[in-house]
Amino acid sequence: MKLVTVAIPVYRRFDLLPNVLRCVDRQDYPHVELLVSDNGVNGSRVPEIVRENYSRPFRFRSNPVTVPMVAHFNQLPREASGQYFVMLCDDDEISPNYISDLVGILDSDPRISAAFGHEEIVDFSGHILHTSSADVPPLMTGDEFIRAWCTYRYRFGTWVTFLGRTQNIRDLGGMPEFTYGTHSDDGLLVKLSLGRLIAFSQGSTFRKRKYSESAGRSMSCLNLADDTRKFLRFLETDPCVREFSKTQPRQWAESKDLLIKMTWETYAGRLNTMYREQLSGIRWLRAAFAMPFIPSYYRQVLRAMLGGLRPSA
Repeated sequence: MKLVTVAIPVYRRFDLLPNVLRCVDRQDYPHVELLVSDNGVNGSRVPEIVRENYSRPFRFRSNPVTVPMVAHFNQLPREASGQYFVMLCDDDEISPNYISDLVGILDSDPRISAAFGHEEIVDFSGHILHTSSADVPPLMTGDEFIRAWCTYRYRFGTWVTFLGRTQNIRDLGGMPEFTYGTHSDDGLLVKLSLGRLIAFSQGSTFRKRKYSESAGRSMSCLNLADDTRKFLRFLETDPCVREFSKTQPRQWAESKDLLIKMTWETYAGRLNTMYREQLSGIRWLRAAFAMPFIPSYYRQVLRAMLGGLRPSA
């Protein structure tokens, strides 16, 4: 039976940390390594909370100084002892059978690089806002997965939490370290999907807590633009992606087009909703033209300008 590392990164919020610790404590899979990592220089407070809410042995690490968020995330698989790895944010939840269910799936086929449970998006109080679809196929090839992801076919809202193979995540270099963290999880998922299988289960559940801070509403539009540009460059320059594009050029070209379209539509959608009331007209125009040259995106921008409207995705 393989050891599974569940890694919980912590910065400075503690209100929901006891809840996620209890979720890990309730897992019915017996071989779990809990790795809690403090990136907020919080002294003894974090291990005290863990001891108060987790009944099993655990590992604790802390950074002597705070590092960028994605750099912190990437420290976790490098320090994991388990053959399988899952990162669980300190405000989310997993069902008691989450690990045992997904371990069985990864054990069944070495070509599977990531396994996801059923997803529930909940509000701060835990009330369900929406769920992933019940008709997700149990297995998809990488290109099938990218197509479903980019078209929101199965209603998944986030991809940051999954069970994967620790060494595979290390070999791929973890998440690309974009400055503000947006699209970094997307970058890892792209690499995990290339030439591999992605698995899904309806038998276990991941619950993503969604509220203003977790939805990225505190990020400025220009910071979002910066990370978006970096992700689009990643699709052209990442060594794993480039190697795959050489061996499967047609397959990658189709996937890349879908990823680019999803990315600019996401930016345009936020520009026209989250930032509509926040920005003055000049600042909004500056944000609108902060994207690289993507004809379909700028056609929308120009149509909006000519029509006196702001673009929507």
